[in-house]
Amino acid sequence: MPELAALQRDFAAALRAKQALPAGLVAPDQAGRFAIYLNNVHYGLAQSLAEAYPVVRRLVGDEFFFAVAALHVQQALPRAHSLTLYGADFPRFLHRFPPARGVLYLADIARLERAALEALHAADTPIASQRDLFALGPALSEAPLALAASVRLIRSPHPIVAIHAANRTDHRAEAEGPRQIEARAQAALIYRQDDRVHIAALMPADAIFLRRLKAGWSIDRIAAHCPAAHRADGIVSRFQRLSLLPIFARPAPEET
Repeated sequence: MPELAALQRDFAAALRAKQALPAGLVAPDQAGRFAIYLNNVHYGLAQSLAEAYPVVRRLVGDEFFFAVAALHVQQALPRAHSLTLYGADFPRFLHRFPPARGVLYLADIARLERAALEALHAADTPIASQRDLFALGPALSEAPLALAASVRLIRSPHPIVAIHAANRTDHRAEAEGPRQIEARAQAALIYRQDDRVHIAALMPADAIFLRRLKAGWSIDRIAAHCPAAHRADGIVSRFQRLSLLPIFARPAPEET
């Protein structure tokens, strides 16, 4: 009987290939039993992808989606015990999958849905109110500001926020009805508030501002890299507007 580690490797390889029976199985009718198990595993993983990427599924239809999902599952079996966050590589897979290139924005919609899933399951972060932030005084502009753990930023040359909103599978999308979508680039802000994920379109300058904050820049440093005409009023008004959103982590109290 092969060692456990070797058996596990053979078993995983057989699940991935969907063909070879792994060595070391001794149960009666092992081929039939393994085939049932294999089909259940692949079906379950494809369903997990469908739950994680409902808008992608709606855009391409069930037949195409589950065909792509089956191919992806063969290349990316889960590494964690939970399937909650399974499918992290699916957007990249779609980007590289030739038959999906006819829908130019598909991979970016998948990136957006992945960001929303990660935001939903991100760690809780004490959120700073606008009052908390401005109470920092001079330190507000001098020190890096941390964003909440749920915050994600996505850029795309396509109107991904509008496309996503128009193709949501919830009741809000049905109530809002069809909408006109302008073909233009969009940046998306994704964050969680009260266990609900929000997706909002950002103005280009706001997206740059938040990306730099997320990278650890201070407001003073961001201002120094802005055009002179927008350096003062633009930065202040931008931060005042964004600080109303629950996206900044509450600063840790200073040690005494």
